[in-house]
Amino acid sequence: MDSKACQSFHEALEAWVKGLGAEPFYIRANLTLPERADPHALCVKAQEILRLVDPVYKRRQEWFCARVDPLTLRDLDRGTVPNYQRAQQLLEAQEKCLPSSRPRGPRSNLKKRALDQLRLVKPKNAGSPAGDSPEQLLLEPCSDPEWSLKPYSLVRPLLVPSLRPVVLLPECLAPRLIRNLLDLPNSRLDFQVCPAESLSGEEQCAPSAPGAPKARPATPGLGSRIRAIQESVGKKHCLLELGTRGVRELVQNEIYPIVIHVEVTEKNVREVRGLLGRPGWRDSELLRQCRSSEQVLWALPCSWVRVPAHAWAHSEELAKVVRGRILQEQARLVWVERGSSRGCSSSSSEA
Repeated sequence: MDSKACQSFHEALEAWVKGLGAEPFYIRANLTLPERADPHALCVKAQEILRLVDPVYKRRQEWFCARVDPLTLRDLDRGTVPNYQRAQQLLEAQEKCLPSSRPRGPRSNLKKRALDQLRLVKPKNAGSPAGDSPEQLLLEPCSDPEWSLKPYSLVRPLLVPSLRPVVLLPECLAPRLIRNLLDLPNSRLDFQVCPAESLSGEEQCAPSAPGAPKARPATPGLGSRIRAIQESVGKKHCLLELGTRGVRELVQNEIYPIVIHVEVTEKNVREVRGLLGRPGWRDSELLRQCRSSEQVLWALPCSWVRVPAHAWAHSEELAKVVRGRILQEQARLVWVERGSSRGCSSSSSEA
C-alpha cells in the first residue's frame, strides 16, 4: 500500500469530522473483510460502497456505516465496520493464515471468535496524555510504509453522460473479444476500435536543428493516444486494448472507462484457450496468467464489473454478454477514488 494514499485518506477523514455533515463520506471496501461475531456488524464484501455515519462509534475502533446501493445511493442497511487501522490488522491476520485467498477478495475461514479477540496495541508517545481522544485513535495515519493492504478507499459517484471507452480484461482476451464483439449485428454502430499503443510512452518530438536546445519530452501518459481517446468520447464506445495501468492513466486524465473483466476458472479455461486460438497453451498457464491480472483489479481507482464464468458457454455468447454489460454500465454511476484525477471533468457530474 502506498503510504501517501493512506495518509491522504486519513486527512480527508479528519477534514470531514471537523465539518461533519457537509457532504456524504463514501468509502469503498477494496477487500472482503473477515466476518465478526458482533450482531451489529456489517458483513462487508469487496467493492461494496459504505457511507460513514459515525466515526467515533461508542469510542471503539469501529465506524458506524450505512451500506449504500451503488446505483441509487439509497441506504440498504446499517451497522459497524472496523476502522481503517483495525481492518488492516484483521486482514493481515487473515492473510498470514490464508495467503492464497487475497486475489478474489479474501473469505475468512478463521473462527469468528478468534478475530473478535484480536487485540490492537497502540504505542504511546512519551509525554502523551494517558487517554487518547476518539479522533486521535481513529484518524491515526498508517505507521508502516511497507504495508500492502488497503482496506478502504475514499470514493465519489460520477454520472458520465458521454459514451465511455471500454477496457476488456484479462488483457490476453481483449483482441479476440473485441473482434467478436464487432462481428455482432449492429455492433459497429455503437463501438469503434482504438489502436493498441502504449499509454505510458513519451510523445515523439521532431528532431531539432544542430546546436539547438533539445525539446523537453512530454509528460508520460499525455501523448497523442490520450488525445485520440478524448476526441472519440461521445461518438461511440471506444474499445481499448489496455491493462490496469492504462485504466489508471485514463482516470488521471478524467476519462472514466467501463472496465469489464471476464472471469476465468477451471470450468471455462478450455473455452477461453479456444477463444485465444493458442492450442499450445496449458490450462494451468492460462489460468495463472488470468488470475494474476485479476489480482490487481481491487486496486483500480474506478469501479469495474465482472462477467462470471457461468454467464456464457461459447465465444459468440460471451461477446453478446459483454455487449449487454457495456450498454448496461453506460447508464450507471461510476465510483471513482477521490484524488485519482487531476480535476473535475466537464463531461462528468457529481451524482
